[in-house]
Amino acid sequence: MIRHARVVTRVFIFSLALSWAGTPTPVPAQDNTVAQLKELQDLRQEVDRKKAELRRELRLLKGVLGEEPRDELMALADGSIGGMTAEELAAELRILREEIDRLRQAMARERLTAEDARFDIQGNTRSRLEWGDTDFSSGDADVRQLLRTKVRITGNPRHDTRVIVEVQDSRVWGSEFGPSDASGDQVDFHLAYAELQEVFGKPLRLRLGRQELVYGGRRLLGPGNWGNTPRAYDAMVLRLGESNWVDGFTAKLDEKGTIDRNLFGVWSHLRLAPGHHAGPYLLVEQDKNAGGERLLRLTGGTRFTGSTTGETGHLFGYDLEGALQTGEEGDQDVFAWMGVATVRYHGPSWTQPELRLGVDLYSGDGTAGDGDQEAFDNLFGNRHTFLGFMDLFKALPNDTDNGGLMDVRLAGEMSASKTVRVGLHLHNFVLVEDTVGDKALGQEADAVVTWDYNEVTEYHWGGSIFVPGDGMKLRSGGEDPAFKTWMQLLVRF
Repeated sequence: MIRHARVVTRVFIFSLALSWAGTPTPVPAQDNTVAQLKELQDLRQEVDRKKAELRRELRLLKGVLGEEPRDELMALADGSIGGMTAEELAAELRILREEIDRLRQAMARERLTAEDARFDIQGNTRSRLEWGDTDFSSGDADVRQLLRTKVRITGNPRHDTRVIVEVQDSRVWGSEFGPSDASGDQVDFHLAYAELQEVFGKPLRLRLGRQELVYGGRRLLGPGNWGNTPRAYDAMVLRLGESNWVDGFTAKLDEKGTIDRNLFGVWSHLRLAPGHHAGPYLLVEQDKNAGGERLLRLTGGTRFTGSTTGETGHLFGYDLEGALQTGEEGDQDVFAWMGVATVRYHGPSWTQPELRLGVDLYSGDGTAGDGDQEAFDNLFGNRHTFLGFMDLFKALPNDTDNGGLMDVRLAGEMSASKTVRVGLHLHNFVLVEDTVGDKALGQEADAVVTWDYNEVTEYHWGGSIFVPGDGMKLRSGGEDPAFKTWMQLLVRF
């Protein structure tokens, strides 16, 4: 690095000298023509010598472009290179200086400095114990231990090229056939894609391979990271823009020859004003199967988000989203809708209090067998995040028997210390359409605690209770409250 710094310094000094020489100065009047010619000849030899030096320096400079000389090195540039003042020499030096600038800019775009890592390895391991009695009848609870380990390798062959490969092992304790089972059935490539940035020198990014599709509030497209096997897609994503951007993507959901199942989409992010954004989108699902599996469904909508912070640090925000579904599902015509509204407050004190009040609405189908499907499908969204931590309503419309869902929710969180944060989430669930005999599904309360043990280790605990309403009692056949608790340890490396 010292050698590279000296290289940068010499080239910088010489470039600075060239800039001083770039402005021609008048040639002093001299009576002796022979002396003048000799001086010009000497200067020409000096220029040729410095040009040769510069070529050698530029070859070394490629490896360290982007480093700025220290202040003490700048002081070395104080001075002059002597009598190179003839107009023809100044013109030649200007041309040479322009070439230096051009090469410097070109190499700056392509550089990987000595500090830039060509490879980076990261990972995490997560273990979660779950205990649940969720059948609304007194009896035995289900206990299971989940384990998930990820190792991600990121390659940076160029500043505008990235390759990511992530190996994932997801298992339930005891799922192997025995302690000597080495089949590796639970190991898979969760991610394996290449990303090209600044394609053709434009704000255009191409990502191709197995990857996650994460957009908007993650209600329709999210990784489902709470699950032990989060989602990934064999997809191609093309992004145009930077702060305001539009993504176009295609994903293969099921390869079946001429009757594939595909997902196509356009998703955007637009800045309306400082702190306020909009995200229009359109998703198209296509399944070429015949009969009941045939599917051509369009989901289009817009999400609006924003926040404002007062002079005292109190933040108020909002999150609004609406979507429509239309198309064909089997022999049924699809027309369904979704609406979401959330308001948020975040306080400035050391406890960082936050309150969120919101409502989620998913349309239902109250008339079965009429040739219309009016129940909204929440596609590939994050289920655990929004509709209660007991996960009773993960896949709509199946988990509500096509009745849709309305969830009125209130959540509060605060920091109990620098490393501990606690929260309480309350839900009231109601069917939008009565498909079970009563719309009242019940109320759920979730208590959560997060402890940052150190900079790489997190501990999570949660406990939930669901008190069934008449609709849930009719649907489940039980009348007792349901309970669930979990403990999770996450370690990153």
